Amino acid sequence: MKKLYLLAILTLAVVILLAGSVLAAELNPTPDNPVTIRIGTTDQKDDLAVGLEYTMCKVFESMVETNTGGAIQVEVFPAGQLGGLMSMLEATQGGQMEAVTGTAAIPSFYPAWQVFSIPYLFQNSDIAMAVMNESDFMLDLYEDMRKETGLRVLGVAQNGFRHFTNSEREIRSPEDLKGLKFRVMQGPIYQKVVEAAGGTAVPIAWSELYTALKTGVVDGEENPISSVVLGSLYEVQDYITLDGHLWSENFLVINDDFFNSLPNKYQVVIKEAGKAAATAGTASETIKSYITGVKILQDNNMKIYKPTPEELEVFRNTAQPPVIKWLKDEIGAELVDGMIETVEEYTEKLGY
Repeated sequence: MKKLYLLAILTLAVVILLAGSVLAAELNPTPDNPVTIRIGTTDQKDDLAVGLEYTMCKVFESMVETNTGGAIQVEVFPAGQLGGLMSMLEATQGGQMEAVTGTAAIPSFYPAWQVFSIPYLFQNSDIAMAVMNESDFMLDLYEDMRKETGLRVLGVAQNGFRHFTNSEREIRSPEDLKGLKFRVMQGPIYQKVVEAAGGTAVPIAWSELYTALKTGVVDGEENPISSVVLGSLYEVQDYITLDGHLWSENFLVINDDFFNSLPNKYQVVIKEAGKAAATAGTASETIKSYITGVKILQDNNMKIYKPTPEELEVFRNTAQPPVIKWLKDEIGAELVDGMIETVEEYTEKLGY
């Protein structure tokens, strides 16, 4: 009986060793035996001119394939071919696909991700990008998320500062938001921000937004300029106030187990490609918002208003306290205070 038990143990050990050998062979890519990274986005394939996430995917694809000599191939699945953003994140977490890029969905997997969604937190994109990609605070947060969720952050790009648009009146103060219904993304933080600023928040999917604005289901919405252009929202909105109440991100994440199974030399390539993709996404957003985007809005007779520093201070003092209180209850005061301190540190460090 004891011999049979030892034989079973030895057999199991051999099976495990063989399985490990097969796994090692599968994850030791060469140009003749490449490994494929499947990366998903909801951006359209033919939308490179305005699709920030698709831009990121294509830069990532080119750099990875070039710098691994073809040992790692990247297959981009645009237009939600692999599902919506939530389902793609779930698939990436579960290993059914390798990577995904998008915005706003991570808090469902990792609530602390909401920590940078404090209204009027960043003065400008220079501060935001430095905090998101360089600060120990955010790097520690990404590492904690990796351990908690199995999703490794490769890069964070700027999706843009979110602004209020509407079809009723020019917005110069929180008082002007009262009585207006604004579409928000599906997520509690966006609802809290709009309500704290003075408006009424109505969660509506992006695919239904244009119709909701056209038919008067809502009076307005809040998005970066690039998204207003992408959705042709200037056709159904008359006013935009460039208040920048929220800074929004485009993340690029990869399944951590898959990443760790690759040889170190290819991990380095993937990290570099992730950073380059984020840089490209941010540059694309800046061009599409402030060079081509603003002109498109002007050409379509949209009335653009930029609040004065004094007006922004009123918005900030109105919206921040209730959202900060809510966030502290949701994710903890230590995280929220740490984020605020980090932004203050980088604002001073960068000379603003």
